[in-house]
Amino acid sequence: MFKLLKIAHLLSLDVVFGAMICNIMFWKLSLSNAQISTPIVSILGFSVWIIYILDRLLDNQKTSQIKTERHFFHQKHRKILTVCLFISIIFCAILLFYLPYNILILGILTTSTTAIYLYLTNRFSADNNFQHYKEPITSVVYTMGVFSTTILNSFSISNLFVGLLFLLITFQNLLLFSLSEFKKNPDCHNLASYWGTKKSHNIIILISAVVMTIAFYWIITNEFTYLSKVFFIEILMSFILLIISRFNDIFLLNDRYRWVGDGIFLLPLFIIF
Repeated sequence: MFKLLKIAHLLSLDVVFGAMICNIMFWKLSLSNAQISTPIVSILGFSVWIIYILDRLLDNQKTSQIKTERHFFHQKHRKILTVCLFISIIFCAILLFYLPYNILILGILTTSTTAIYLYLTNRFSADNNFQHYKEPITSVVYTMGVFSTTILNSFSISNLFVGLLFLLITFQNLLLFSLSEFKKNPDCHNLASYWGTKKSHNIIILISAVVMTIAFYWIITNEFTYLSKVFFIEILMSFILLIISRFNDIFLLNDRYRWVGDGIFLLPLFIIF
């Protein structure tokens, strides 16, 4: 059982399901008890998986030194993963015909942004300064895919704040991963190596402070509704990332920081059913 979980983790399937689950959580903000759109949630899952597979395969082409277990796994199984990549693209192409017009435009925008990002990251070497922008760019693209359907369906100030906090949490998550990778391999080039350990820790703390302050303020000054539950989940997400940062040496063992850090995006399961 553990071996299957490990393979799923190396394939980033936990990230894929996390994105889909978070999307459902946000979807319910605008549609309440209405039926969730299966094509939209499905195409999001396939798209996230495509991006992760493609990103790792392209990373492996930039350097002969495979530095992470996930990259080594993708290098070892690159042929079967390439087949999975094309099958996923075909499924996405089919699902496009079931998307509403506004979601289709959003998808084209997100896909174009992602394509430009992947092109640039592949164009520059692994030690190029452009790699320092990977975390913020990925955060924006991920949030666009997971949250933007909520804004399109039901724009409100409260929903906007939910999305902004989710963007901060996503960036906090990626910065924490960069910090952990930098501690394990001081020769790597990422945002944490550019900012340094102390500054990265401080920014992670600052993000938690911002997320908790805004979310707690909303919860205590408004009627307790489904929106309040979403804010509470975001507090819990950011707090867990803060704990991982605070006790980073413990979570570095066996890449626990990745297991727990990716796992926070499954927390909405407690409120969506």
